[in-house]
Amino acid sequence: MNAPRDLHAPSRRRFLQQSALLTAGLAVGFRLPDALAAGKDGAAGEFEPNAWVRVLADNTVKIVVHKHDSGTGTQTALAACVAEELDVDPMRIAVVTPEDPFFQDYIHPIWKVYSTGGSTSVSLEYARLRQAGATARAMLISAAAQRWGVPVVACSTADGTVVCNADGRKATYGELADAAGRLPAPANVTLKNPADFKYIGKLRHKRDALAKATGRFQYGIDVSLPGMLVAVVQRAPMPGARVRRVDSTEALKVRGVRQVMTIPMRSDVLGGNQEGVAVLADDYWAANKGRAALKVEWDDSAFADFDSSHVAQHQAAWLASGKARVVHTVQTGNTDVAMAHGAKRIDAAYRMPYKQQNPLEPVNITAWFRDGAMQYWGGIQVPSTAMEAAEVICGVPRNKVVLHEMVSGGSFGARESKYWLFEVSYLAKKTGVPVKLMNSREDEMRALYGHPATYHRLEGALDAQGRLDALRIRAVSPASPEQWEPGYFDRPDRMDYSTTEALSKWDFPYRANHMDIGWVRHETGIPTGWYRAVSFIPNVFATESFIDELAVAARRDPVDFRVAHMADRHRHVDVLRTAAQRAGWRNMAHGHALGVATHQAYDSYIAVVAQVARKDGRVVVEKLTCVADVGLAVSRTGVEEQLYGGLMWGLGHALFDRIDIQGGAVQQSNFHDYPVMRMSDMPAIDIVVIDGNRDKPGGVGELANPPVAPAIANAIFRLTGKRQRETPFNFDLKA
Repeated sequence: MNAPRDLHAPSRRRFLQQSALLTAGLAVGFRLPDALAAGKDGAAGEFEPNAWVRVLADNTVKIVVHKHDSGTGTQTALAACVAEELDVDPMRIAVVTPEDPFFQDYIHPIWKVYSTGGSTSVSLEYARLRQAGATARAMLISAAAQRWGVPVVACSTADGTVVCNADGRKATYGELADAAGRLPAPANVTLKNPADFKYIGKLRHKRDALAKATGRFQYGIDVSLPGMLVAVVQRAPMPGARVRRVDSTEALKVRGVRQVMTIPMRSDVLGGNQEGVAVLADDYWAANKGRAALKVEWDDSAFADFDSSHVAQHQAAWLASGKARVVHTVQTGNTDVAMAHGAKRIDAAYRMPYKQQNPLEPVNITAWFRDGAMQYWGGIQVPSTAMEAAEVICGVPRNKVVLHEMVSGGSFGARESKYWLFEVSYLAKKTGVPVKLMNSREDEMRALYGHPATYHRLEGALDAQGRLDALRIRAVSPASPEQWEPGYFDRPDRMDYSTTEALSKWDFPYRANHMDIGWVRHETGIPTGWYRAVSFIPNVFATESFIDELAVAARRDPVDFRVAHMADRHRHVDVLRTAAQRAGWRNMAHGHALGVATHQAYDSYIAVVAQVARKDGRVVVEKLTCVADVGLAVSRTGVEEQLYGGLMWGLGHALFDRIDIQGGAVQQSNFHDYPVMRMSDMPAIDIVVIDGNRDKPGGVGELANPPVAPAIANAIFRLTGKRQRETPFNFDLKA
């Protein structure tokens, strides 16, 4: 993702103007790395907010959640962090999005853009949101103590009320808001002891669950504005193709179709968009019918001969050529010598195909360009990209961009792409009216911004006692962020951290005397994008499958072999042992088998045991046992839901997920030829959540899916003796 060109905070005056609803209220926030003293501005006569807590005179409590919620429960968890310290029920408060999303407090502290992703929302924001709530509570207590003429220590809070412990007098937060807003923010506040938590770790419900279940919840696809046109885009059938000629005669005859226009490709913008032809109409059905009537001729593309079935062959050849540069992630000892002298040596190659995200709510966005300003409505996962689109396409500066952020019906990386924001910005500027851009399922399938195909080559050497002495891994894939961050590879280490997940020195779980692990960049030119768990998926698949191969070669139990090569990883060993025990690791009946896989990600640990069986000439997955140590589960129900969804996502990799590109064009078009997991496909699920660190939550959203495919592959081997080294797997026992 491109960094925004200007990350300076907006003026206090402008921020307050955008926050006019806070008049006669308290607004307080917490800025990293220091608390910002929130006091009365004598000249302006205003309180300087900073941007998390809102307490209004009518006792309304609002908490700002600055992370996109794509159905993951982010709003529930983040609101609970503030509400716990503020001492209000998180289910009875209003959750709002930032008035100014580009205010510096909302910028991701690692990526330096306003963005949501990487399973970082709760883990990174936990401490400062708690501190923001505690700061607001301390100011409200101070205001009450001054009103009553009692020491601060004589006051306590309960459910949005300050209580005088001596005589029982009470004042609501709303009654104290104005006075609290005139006080300086304390430099230091005491946070609650986790033993006293009422909400964190104890929530059993998710916000807006009833509205979603009954269909009343409003998503971006439901936006309707006066005079709005709905747009669909016939995009280039292959990368780089340009429009040669458009015949829109029949399209414009469709009732309700208003305009047809070509959207140029922005090849000068990394991660931009392909060329396309847009049909704008009064409603989606007219626009879609009009698109079907279009006659578009495309110039030839350099990808006209591209065939994804040859990618693994090209990746292997590039690796073997000696020309490929290896970006090392882990290096110890002398791997070449150890491999040459190992008592037993094995090697294997693993492959994964292209995959597509396919969120339940297809990508959509509404934009309105008027009076030199741009407004967006919808599920915007990366607001910094919206700002970039407005600036690049329409020349609109940041302070003229307004976002109406909405919960989306899934993302899995699809809403981190840029193309749809660039397209809608172009259409909004050209028409001057509100434009809602909508993707169909076919559009989603062929968007070309999915997960890349990957190739892994692994070698291992065992000593005479069956211990892993040497390990070499080469992960071959295109770079993830180069199209998003110009100059990413100008850094000295040339490291792409989005392609080396699970292979880095921080999260690779195993140790051997001699190790050589590295990434090899191989570009095909096919545009790819972000995907749920990104490179953890292929890297864990290859590593955990190969570790099982090593265990078999060593004639060791796969769980014991893993534990024997984990040094000082007590939490990791605990989830591995617990998962094996719950699954009945050593007690499988004939015709059934278990396989295990594990990994560390986002300061969390997980192990999955898959149970498979023979049935009607096929292998079936009967059960998945999942044990996860997520540090502190802020919203336990949300954690369990994310783990369940991740298991389902991982099952999809093993059973179905595969995009084929022939002649430069995606061959799949909908769920009939790109199946996804359905209820009938789901095995029994057993999930156990461990709070391995009560002081800090780890990441969860992308934790569960990577180990599922290797666990199933390892179980299939134990059942059939056949290794599955490429997804999706062959479950036919006769093959």
